[in-house]
Amino acid sequence: MTAEPKFFYDCDLCRQPFQFGPHAYNGRPIPQWGKVLICSQCESANWDGIVPQTHPHFMKLLEARGVPVSLNTDGWLSIPGRGT
Repeated sequence: MTAEPKFFYDCDLCRQPFQFGPHAYNGRPIPQWGKVLICSQCESANWDGIVPQTHPHFMKLLEARGVPVSLNTDGWLSIPGRGT
């Protein structure tokens, strides 16, 4: 029996690889952000928003993709919920 291939992608926030494919989906694309990929660990750690000053490369990525950035009352970028 041959093993199914495993697919890994880099998280656009932390830049670390995560498995995203058959039987393991450890992250997700965010369609509202031009299909940016974010790992589950980053999503959990930033449940209250992404601090732009901590992740300037991420803010530049969103800008390059033409994503309108709207910060919450804390000055952080809220991660869109699933299915919104």
